[in-house]
Amino acid sequence: MQNRGAIKFFAIAFALVCLYQLSFTYVTTSVEKDAKAYAVNETAQNLAKELAGDNEILRKYNLDSIAKARENYYLDSISNEVVYNIFIAEYTYKEAKEREINLGLDLKGGMNVVLEVSVGDIIKALSGNSDDPVFKEALALTYQKQKNSNKDFVTLFGEAFQEVDPNAQLASIFLFEFRDKGITTNSTNEEVIAVIRKEAEDAIDRSFQILRTRIDRFGVAQPNIQKLATTGRILIELPGIKDPDRVRKLLQGTAKLEFWETYNFDEVYQYFDEANALLRTEDIDQKEEVTDTEAIETEAQDG
Repeated sequence: MQNRGAIKFFAIAFALVCLYQLSFTYVTTSVEKDAKAYAVNETAQNLAKELAGDNEILRKYNLDSIAKARENYYLDSISNEVVYNIFIAEYTYKEAKEREINLGLDLKGGMNVVLEVSVGDIIKALSGNSDDPVFKEALALTYQKQKNSNKDFVTLFGEAFQEVDPNAQLASIFLFEFRDKGITTNSTNEEVIAVIRKEAEDAIDRSFQILRTRIDRFGVAQPNIQKLATTGRILIELPGIKDPDRVRKLLQGTAKLEFWETYNFDEVYQYFDEANALLRTEDIDQKEEVTDTEAIETEAQDG
């Protein structure tokens, strides 16, 4: 009897925990349903019709665009508002969204993207864009081999280079870039390939971290980001994404680093002082000119 009571207790506790977790999904679904209703209300439909005139296809296109914008606006506007109150705790829409059950792409829909880091371009850059004919032929052959092989690009490149010219040395091509990584003129091709592999893996890791940071800033709940082994590819799954075009631009964006020359204040102070003195002089001249003009007008009136 005691065991049966314990089983009932844990069963009830488990059911309550499940209901608690499911409640967040119910709340967010309800909010998103309201957002969809707001997105296509009479105001949106009238605006789409006004912009399209008698063109029905354009009206539908406008309504779809307006609806997406209005839905995103609605959800953004209530992101920090309390939408779920269980008396002992309050949750905003953003917090509830983070706690909802991950339905995945198959149940919720969303966006599935596979991005590939071009290892060939990395190798080319590491070589200093070498014009060595053996290197260029080996790189071209590697791309051909990759179509029918499961091996990683670096391994295929090593095989292709050996195939093109068994006596050629990779050290002579990569020596400048790898001189601080233990590569010398006497290094074997295997040693150079090992360094190339490490550099390529580091580049893929950096790309992975950059993409993760961008997606985290976008605010997608429960994204799935993973590296696909040996392919140089990164799989990204974004359940429930509402604006695929915005995500696409975010993922494809190129980082831009700018340098601006700056000065300490003591370096430019004298120029500010000179400019201030010049402006003060011009101001005095303008006031004197106004005074002279007023005096002339007064004399003319008296005359």
